[in-house]
Amino acid sequence: MIRVRNNFNRRNVSNRVRAAIGVYAHTSAKKMEREAKQKASWTDRTSNARNSIQGTFTWEGNKAKIVLSGNMDYSVFLELANEKKFAVLVPTIQRNTPEILRGYRRLVR
Repeated sequence: MIRVRNNFNRRNVSNRVRAAIGVYAHTSAKKMEREAKQKASWTDRTSNARNSIQGTFTWEGNKAKIVLSGNMDYSVFLELANEKKFAVLVPTIQRNTPEILRGYRRLVR
């Protein structure tokens, strides 16, 4: 008789997948931050707006959340005023979302 032992540890697999998703989300957030800072089309006077752009990642329960934000009082103005001529955050998110989702699908396959 052949005995088969099941060494499958569901918790270990779950932790590894969560860690991989976290690394991927963090990397994607920083990539979008870098891209937004480079593509910001406004003229810097103090560099505060450009330097305040942040790409972050957090967990909300079991969901990974990537956030790209401008953290100056006038960041909203840059995004929405002048017919969105100086918008950089939303266009960066829209450009990168398909690639991020493709990468996520490859990761959890």
